[in-house]
Amino acid sequence: MNCPSCKKEIVPDSVFCSWCSDFVPSSGQGKKANLFRRWVAWVLDLAIPVVLYVAAVAIVGSMSKDLGTVVAIVLPIAYLVWFLTLLPKGVTPGKKLMGLQVVNHQTGAIPGFGTMFVREIVGRFISGLGGGIGYLWAIFDKNAQAWHDKIAGTVVLKTAAPRLVGVPIPNPAGAL
Repeated sequence: MNCPSCKKEIVPDSVFCSWCSDFVPSSGQGKKANLFRRWVAWVLDLAIPVVLYVAAVAIVGSMSKDLGTVVAIVLPIAYLVWFLTLLPKGVTPGKKLMGLQVVNHQTGAIPGFGTMFVREIVGRFISGLGGGIGYLWAIFDKNAQAWHDKIAGTVVLKTAAPRLVGVPIPNPAGAL
């Protein structure tokens, strides 16, 4: 089978072209997300709520102890709601900022809330067992699927330039 994008032969049972990294089941939808970008998105998913929480509680708490207590209760709930509203779109806050999209590995469809919940909560727990071997699995997998991707039947695509607070990060012409 040949890649629809670059027309070169692809490895059997691979969902990404080894030459141009295009997502073969839905050419033009995106390219294979590199593991560093995925790791940064994961770190952002952990760091965003912590930084927001500490900053908000410190600032508001210094003005009013009662208001600081309210913020300490409301902010985690607000972040959880935001996180859960992004899941049906196949993203998390970190993935959204990094221009990544989780899709079904066979069709390219957005997986939906149930699949994303299994991937992000259950699957990530299983990937972390045994010293994180499930995460390291993606290094050797031809489709860059970690165990949580395999459990959910998903892959991660790089679909857009990363955005921070709505401002695109420039990509110099000719940069690879």
